[in-house]
Amino acid sequence: MTRERGLTLVELLFTLAILAIVLSIAAPSFNELLCNQRTSTATQDLRNALDFARESAVHNGQPISIVAVNGEWTKGWDIFVDAGNRGSRDSKQPPLAAHGPLNGISIRTDSTARRYIHFTARGNAIQPNGAFHASTLTVCGEGSTSYRVIFNKLGRIRTESGATEDVCPR
Repeated sequence: MTRERGLTLVELLFTLAILAIVLSIAAPSFNELLCNQRTSTATQDLRNALDFARESAVHNGQPISIVAVNGEWTKGWDIFVDAGNRGSRDSKQPPLAAHGPLNGISIRTDSTARRYIHFTARGNAIQPNGAFHASTLTVCGEGSTSYRVIFNKLGRIRTESGATEDVCPR
């Protein structure tokens, strides 16, 4: 007669207890990783949109604006040809690109980039009055790392990272 091999109830409970302990230790680290990744992805999306707007302006020889949806960057943005530097798109004019809302992320701006950013056909950013435009958009998340997307008067864009406590003080 062959005896079937299996786990006893005590062995199974012991294994589940060890698994529960390991998961309770790993869960906070995994949550932090997810929060940091969400912030990093939002920053990269914003950076890619700014790069796209600037490159499109230079490539097509037309001024391009990137506009925050309803004046809030966390609600998303639209990129479109903006010959008059008004920061608003005609309803008949389709956007060149658009991005939806960001969840769990806040984007802080200075006063010059609150509503929109405008790139000329030469690739530099200007304000509605024609003055050069240099600005910082700060992407704040729930994790330990946040980012700044900075562009200078020539329109060059760079990204800096830092501790959330330093970059996004409450």
